[in-house]
Amino acid sequence: MMRLSAVGEFGLIRRLTRSLRTDRDVVRGVGDDAAVLRVSRRCWWLLSTDMLVEGVHFRRRQATPYQIGWKAMACGVSDIAAMGGRPRFAAVSVGLPARLTVAEAEGIYRGLTAVARRFGVNLVGGDTVRAARLTIDVAIIGETKPGAAVLRSGARVGDRIFVTGRLGGSYPSRKHLTFTPRLREAQYLMRHARPSAMMDISDGLASDLWRIAEASRVSLVVDEEQIPVSRAAGSVWHALMDGEDFELLFTLRPAVARRLCRTRPSWVRMTEIGTVVGRGAAVRLRRGDGRMRVLRPEGYRHF
Repeated sequence: MMRLSAVGEFGLIRRLTRSLRTDRDVVRGVGDDAAVLRVSRRCWWLLSTDMLVEGVHFRRRQATPYQIGWKAMACGVSDIAAMGGRPRFAAVSVGLPARLTVAEAEGIYRGLTAVARRFGVNLVGGDTVRAARLTIDVAIIGETKPGAAVLRSGARVGDRIFVTGRLGGSYPSRKHLTFTPRLREAQYLMRHARPSAMMDISDGLASDLWRIAEASRVSLVVDEEQIPVSRAAGSVWHALMDGEDFELLFTLRPAVARRLCRTRPSWVRMTEIGTVVGRGAAVRLRRGDGRMRVLRPEGYRHF
């Protein structure tokens, strides 16, 4: 029998979803940070779900209950931001070990509701069950105008590639527990630039560059010396491979990129790291001496 490790996380997703059928109200299903659903002529919904499991996404001895709750809700807000939408509603399901204290459970919910309040999310329900490991699943609905959602598949030849913030080292710095979703930055981009493709960086920059390359069927070249490396990362390799930065990765048309670099406010911290150079899914890294090599993702894999 074939084991999950033989196909990997994304190979498994392709196998499980290849026979799915949807109706005309599903504008975009599997394959982006959120599904895009047609609700009315004036409104489309963005639907995303994120599950956090103890021992995989956090360790209780290294995170406070508040931080665990914060991360669970912030992941969902980040997904909606990456689609160019505004988060509106969320339902939270939790699997709680019997040994968990009431104070710990309340701390988790304080973290969840803190993010919800900050970003205008209405927490409307969920489910609570007993589980062997602490597990939190947040289903979140955002909204956008019809046709306005930004997909991973929109990058075109000539587009410039950007990231927000600095990358890598999210675990040693504990950024993966305390990050702020880039909703404000995403909304600024939507008003002033409208990215051609966008996603949040959760599986590591190298992996997520491949997501855009494959979805858009384009070839990307990234300049090693341009990648913004966090102090906690310490090296470009970690900036490329470490996961859970939750920064934005996006592409802009050349003229739009030039204008935005001149006019953006200082709080929109963005760095141009490369270019879409051709057709056909590929990602290459240009070293400081000009040599090129295929950039293969070597970060975390669930299977």
